[in-house]
Amino acid sequence: MLEFVLARYQHVLEPDHSEFAESFQALGQDARCLYVRLVNRKGTVFYRESLRYEEIGSMDAAVEELHARRFIRHISESDLPGLLSLQTRPTLAKTIRETDFPPELDVPRTGSARKGEMVKFAAAHLPLSAICPESSIDQYLVQDRIDELGYILFLYFGKLKSGLTDFALRDLGVMKTHRFKQEFKPRFTSKETALAAYFFRRRMAQLSTPETADIDNLCLEAADWPKIDDPDVEVLRGRAIHLLGNYLERFGDHQRALEIHQLSDQFPSTERSVRLLMKSGDRENAANLLEQMIENPSCDHELLFAEDFYERKFEKKRVGRLTQLLRDSPIVSLDESGRDYPENAAIRHLEKNGAEAFHTENLVWSQLFGLIFWDILFTGENAAIHTDFDRRPQGMASDTFFLKNEEAIRQRLSLLTDRKSTVQQVRQLWGRLEGTPNYFVHWSPELFDLTCRLITHSPSDSLAKILFDMATNWQANQSGFPDLMVIKDEQIRFIEIKAEGDQLRRNQLAQLERLKRSGIPVEILRLQWTVDPEQDYVVVDVETTGGNSQWNRVTEIGAVKVRNGEVIEEWSSLINPQRRIPGMITQLTGITDEMVANAPTFDVIADEFRGFVEGAVFVAHRAKFDYGFIRSEYQRIEQNFSCPTLCTVVETKRHFPGLASYGLANLCREFSIPLTSHHRALCDAQATAQILHRINEKRLHRASISTDQ
Repeated sequence: MLEFVLARYQHVLEPDHSEFAESFQALGQDARCLYVRLVNRKGTVFYRESLRYEEIGSMDAAVEELHARRFIRHISESDLPGLLSLQTRPTLAKTIRETDFPPELDVPRTGSARKGEMVKFAAAHLPLSAICPESSIDQYLVQDRIDELGYILFLYFGKLKSGLTDFALRDLGVMKTHRFKQEFKPRFTSKETALAAYFFRRRMAQLSTPETADIDNLCLEAADWPKIDDPDVEVLRGRAIHLLGNYLERFGDHQRALEIHQLSDQFPSTERSVRLLMKSGDRENAANLLEQMIENPSCDHELLFAEDFYERKFEKKRVGRLTQLLRDSPIVSLDESGRDYPENAAIRHLEKNGAEAFHTENLVWSQLFGLIFWDILFTGENAAIHTDFDRRPQGMASDTFFLKNEEAIRQRLSLLTDRKSTVQQVRQLWGRLEGTPNYFVHWSPELFDLTCRLITHSPSDSLAKILFDMATNWQANQSGFPDLMVIKDEQIRFIEIKAEGDQLRRNQLAQLERLKRSGIPVEILRLQWTVDPEQDYVVVDVETTGGNSQWNRVTEIGAVKVRNGEVIEEWSSLINPQRRIPGMITQLTGITDEMVANAPTFDVIADEFRGFVEGAVFVAHRAKFDYGFIRSEYQRIEQNFSCPTLCTVVETKRHFPGLASYGLANLCREFSIPLTSHHRALCDAQATAQILHRINEKRLHRASISTDQ
């Protein structure tokens, strides 16, 4: 990796970076091996004894050599958080318990506090000597020269990396690389551009886990952040400003957030500036900025926002464009068996009406883009591929790809009018390159067949217009395409599916309008779930050993099958969770270790329970919890579990708004439903079934009113 960087990036290296590379190359084999081990480990502080590996012949000599060339150093006060993270939780808890802190400090309860909480407290209130006395300093190694390493890795990978594991994954065959036969060019033509790109990547990394002190410093320096005449760097600068402004907004610091967002002329910071100006009462400047965005938008999304917001706030339009478009869309009523899979339910509905329908969303368009422009993207004279690991060419986040390849792109698009020839060309490319790792083409035969049909059935010139927009601004135009591709009578159209409660997003509206302009028919189809009296519902409640399905297990399942408002069957069983039940859970549910000791394990009852719920809608009070636990139990026995779900919490909020609480016990009191053994599965399922009955009565009543109207 170093040889690769030194051969291509000498023009962007500072003296410190060159000296780092030369120092590493001067190390002996043992020292190199030890340093690579350090680099590939998480963190920067390590137990020396944990670094003894078979390939390192002399640990002492390797450590001495790394110290001499500053690749490692002795531990210091600034390393305390990393040192604390190395400690086991019991060791950390013992240290905190045995330390006398001032009475005004809020010391974590070591019996229940999480390790992260204790690390944060100890880092703020303990000296280094409390964890690492002078006599034990040599037990630890601290990785040094992190900035130099980080910059060199950034030059190679084009993004922030802390280690070299990608090389190991490649050599083990876990990660595939494309291995295009070409001479890789450097990512950056100037030191100024490379350093600025690295600067903004680091700022964005800081903002992913910011501390208050970092935020204050970032706000102070943001106005002086480098401005480079490079589209890709400008995109990074805009993203960093947007992240910083958003962080300030989340914590209510709206004035500083506005000042930060106004440092950028990129969307979505421009949107945030308008909204913050309105929030502060500065309507005049908000209107001026909106007018500028409408006159000279940076992208379709910015234009859609500006036009819609201006109409609502300054021309007194009652509802936004997105809301109105959704309201004006046709509604199709379907039974609840498709509730959790609305696209599949819509496909079945369309197929009954003689159409072929496929859930393609963004994938078919990404596939088409990659196949049409493959050589321009990956092997052409201006292809921005810089290592075997690159899957997406550089410049796709800005307009660089288009600017460097405009003539070739326009020429390629002019050939799309001959659809038969285009299909033949992409088939040849597919046969030659199938399986090559990349960002755009997924090498799915089924998706490839749909891509060919898209080319065949689309109106003349339509695809060229859409691909042109994608090429000029990939970042803004790669997503938001409608859910379904529909073919009927050799005609193609696209449909965006919206189920109850779904919203239309701005990028979806942008793509709908783009497809319309290109001549491809598009529509929005709203799905409404109807209550079929003959539909089976299985109302389920589970009791568990805790709240997280990843770590905890089911101790009891209760299920009630309902049809036409009547309970037709019940099923319940205690489940042996194969672990102890915490005392607080026993206190809540009444289920003890003794009660489940001879109960069946989940794998024993799995087939019986699956048969009970088959063909029904899975109903639960807070369905995400119960359904999640059931799915996790099936996953543990390497089985899938999938069925439509209905949550009685969500539905009671929708159909009985304004209640003080939507907990099961409170709803039972509200509706006078018996709840004799709360937190036992069958009792809770029976009560939830009665809540479902009241919900469905409301739904049927509203459906009858709608039909009469």
